[in-house]
Amino acid sequence: MASIKGLKDRLNEWKPRIASTFVVYLEAKKSPIDPETIDTSFTMVTVTSPDDPLLPKLTSSKRQLKIARDAIASGHWDILVALDADGEPAGRIWQTFDTERALAHGVPRMKLAADEVLMFDLFVARQYRRSGIAMTMADAFFRRYDPDVSDMKLTYGFITYENAPSILWHHSVGFTIVQTVNLLEIGPFIRWKIPFSDVPRFGPMSRKGRHTNPERELFGPALLP
Repeated sequence: MASIKGLKDRLNEWKPRIASTFVVYLEAKKSPIDPETIDTSFTMVTVTSPDDPLLPKLTSSKRQLKIARDAIASGHWDILVALDADGEPAGRIWQTFDTERALAHGVPRMKLAADEVLMFDLFVARQYRRSGIAMTMADAFFRRYDPDVSDMKLTYGFITYENAPSILWHHSVGFTIVQTVNLLEIGPFIRWKIPFSDVPRFGPMSRKGRHTNPERELFGPALLP
């Protein structure tokens, strides 16, 4: 029988909340990461197959696993994964290359141009957060979208105001703010934009953005002063 605490935790997880969020972006460029900061004890791999044995280890429920398998099979998603010395996932970056149309996949419905990618989940296992894994993952990410090997020009991400570790990581590798927006979050699968909360009204969370005018330049302030 489920414990009272377990039931309370479950109810709290599904309690609706409004999350004030930074929408951030980064232009593709050569990796600026200092090689001395890269931890070679981690191996970087990319999950691109729905049958990859790593996938069940990267998802938290059967529903999330099914969603991920379908999206990876269609070519819309993949996952950049840092493996520890035992070959177990230590960190991950989930990415989508297409505008999300599903209402309950846990991914904000950012509108992407053909040369844009959305990084929608960044995670590092607690025991590795004081290691060099963050810069190792950042270096692999930059190399993935190096202008010499990729046509992708922009990467988006989103960070809630209270997520200080994520703000620090994004700031350290050069992400800047393109919009702010309020999201309605319910459980792990619903992240909907509150109408008219997008500021400014040009960007991936708005009707107009590079998805309607790819030649338009983006600009915005740094995450930290």
